[in-house]
Amino acid sequence: MRKFGMRTLVGWLWAIEDRMTLRMQIGAGAALLSILMVGALTAGAAYISSHQVSGLLDARLAEVARGTSERLDRYMFTRQRELRLFAGLDQNGEMWTSDPSRIRKELENLKYGFEDFAWIGLADTDGKVVAATGRQLEGVSVATQPWFKNGLKGIAVEDMHEAALLAPLLDRRHDDDLYRFVDIAMPIKLFGQTIGVLGAYLNWDWPKEMSQSVSGVRDDEVGETDIWILGKDGIILLGPSIGRTYYSDEKLAAMRAAKSGTFVDRQTTVPVLTAFSTTIGHRDFGGLGWIVVARRPADVALAAAAQTAWWIAEIGLAIGLFGIAGALMLASRIARPIQSMTSEADLIGRDPKTTMLPRQRGSVEATQMTRSLRSLLRRVGFAEERTREAELRASDTARQFNDDIEELRKLAATDPLTNLMNRRAFLDAANDAMDYYKRYRRGLSALMIDIDHFKKINDTHGHAAGDEVIKRVAQLIGECIRSTDKVARLGGEEFIVLLREADLDSSNFLAERIRRAVADGTATYRDAAIVATVSVGVTIVAENDRDVQDLIERADQALYLAKNNGRNCVRQMLVHKEAAANVA
Repeated sequence: MRKFGMRTLVGWLWAIEDRMTLRMQIGAGAALLSILMVGALTAGAAYISSHQVSGLLDARLAEVARGTSERLDRYMFTRQRELRLFAGLDQNGEMWTSDPSRIRKELENLKYGFEDFAWIGLADTDGKVVAATGRQLEGVSVATQPWFKNGLKGIAVEDMHEAALLAPLLDRRHDDDLYRFVDIAMPIKLFGQTIGVLGAYLNWDWPKEMSQSVSGVRDDEVGETDIWILGKDGIILLGPSIGRTYYSDEKLAAMRAAKSGTFVDRQTTVPVLTAFSTTIGHRDFGGLGWIVVARRPADVALAAAAQTAWWIAEIGLAIGLFGIAGALMLASRIARPIQSMTSEADLIGRDPKTTMLPRQRGSVEATQMTRSLRSLLRRVGFAEERTREAELRASDTARQFNDDIEELRKLAATDPLTNLMNRRAFLDAANDAMDYYKRYRRGLSALMIDIDHFKKINDTHGHAAGDEVIKRVAQLIGECIRSTDKVARLGGEEFIVLLREADLDSSNFLAERIRRAVADGTATYRDAAIVATVSVGVTIVAENDRDVQDLIERADQALYLAKNNGRNCVRQMLVHKEAAANVA
């Protein structure tokens, strides 16, 4: 039955083909070929565009989340430092033991200088508020408040909360929202004895303002990118549903373990591109364990890629139509002599006056059938040559398209200033190297390199000179490493080198070689020779490394040691030393 059906279909197609003229067959074939080529081109371009744009958006969202978490940590560190400096101004106790009105005046001046402080007060060791801005809570006991209890022990920063005592004393908010604060507290000491606790409430409006001016988000993307802040327990502190949890405990644990990353949230109707970064503190501020989440709907984020695919489809359709028209014209030109010859040949034997075929224009033989057939073969050969030329042109076009795609991929993986690998490309190579190590246990190490006193170079010679120094250091690093090694610029003045088939001795040797090369070299900017040095942190892979991020983090810790040991030096960090440092 199946064989009979196939034969019937083939016979039906042959019957249609027999009813079509040569011009119609060439036109229909060209139309079908154009449709297939346009469809394949559009599908391929849509996939590549979506993949590339998705990668770029993931990187941008990750930078937004990371930048926001760093700004939160720096902000909290700055507010903590301001309060600590204020607490240490009175070394002799003249102010803290004076009349409450004087203390209140100083507190008012501090609050006036830093508007984010909603309330600042001094409580004695029993928890009674002695003096406070606006006289709010004066005489009230705050002994049960966490900030007071922890402030007696040392500098304390409490997570976001609603102010049960202070909120009734404040003016009603214009948006009718609840007052929420972050507490900062520290002991006031006089001659080694604690005489009270200085406490301050930070109004929670500052994270909202910070999230609305996120670096890395264009003005036209502000409404498309949502910034959430999650507490250390996963509760939403800033977002659409404050006070609730959105992610599961397993997801939160994975986010905290990874510290930063991207994923696609499919809990909503429309998938959402999501990037996250945990706050890790800044300097002596240990952080509150917040997680910053940057979200953008996938349909909005990938709209540009979809629009590009439609443009390619429209252009391909237009080219296809022109191709069909050209094919029809060519078919008409090819078929005209054959039709004329067929018509004239049909008269032979019918019309006594017709005894031979007329000479066709462009034809060499026209009087005998053999010569007519040879002429037809030459035309077929001419048509085949045209087809080959068209195929060559199509091949050249496809080759150029592949070259353009390869160039775009190269640009996406390259740092524009130094032509080194960028962070995303380096992490791909580093993950491959880590997989290779886990499979074959071959040597793997990392060097974290940072230009010393780079801010001073920028301040002294200008940012253009700083760029020249970065490029020169990148060049010197590239001259020192092997062809199998990978080097990337992580951002700013920081570089990382991944060494394969390397042990600790060879890694230290290469690090010292790079350090000397940079110290002995100079960068030239406007006839001025600029000398720079670098600090290098060295580490090697360990069996208990979970992924390449553990290796990179340990190299960064080694760099920190080098920075703290006078710079322009090489320091190493191994697993057992890292454990000892953590215990200390």
